[in-house]
Amino acid sequence: MRTQTTVDGAAVRLEPGGSPPVVPITRNGRTIGVVIPDGAGYRWQPTRDLDRVVTVATVSAGAVAAAGLAAAAFRRPRVQRITMGPGGWVSFKGAAAPRLRGPRRPWWAVLLRARPLDQIR
Repeated sequence: MRTQTTVDGAAVRLEPGGSPPVVPITRNGRTIGVVIPDGAGYRWQPTRDLDRVVTVATVSAGAVAAAGLAAAAFRRPRVQRITMGPGGWVSFKGAAAPRLRGPRRPWWAVLLRARPLDQIR
């Protein structure tokens, strides 16, 4: 003989000598959670909506990509103008001065950010 009980207004059939089944709760055709029997009664267990997680991840990745493209598009170029001078030399307007090429600094000087004595102010 089967008996019925209610869980949050939903009828649940109890099998003779057995525990009640897990009751899925749906909204608009999607399972939003289940009602699970335990020793103290019934408990609500929400389910994860994998479609929504994938959608949010895709939209977030698109937003980050769009922000990166916008930042790259509005970035000021390093060299404003390149002109050819007499004799074949090239002029880079707006570029930073080239780094002086001297002897390489030892690794410990780079690590300690040491400066030569003639550059200390």
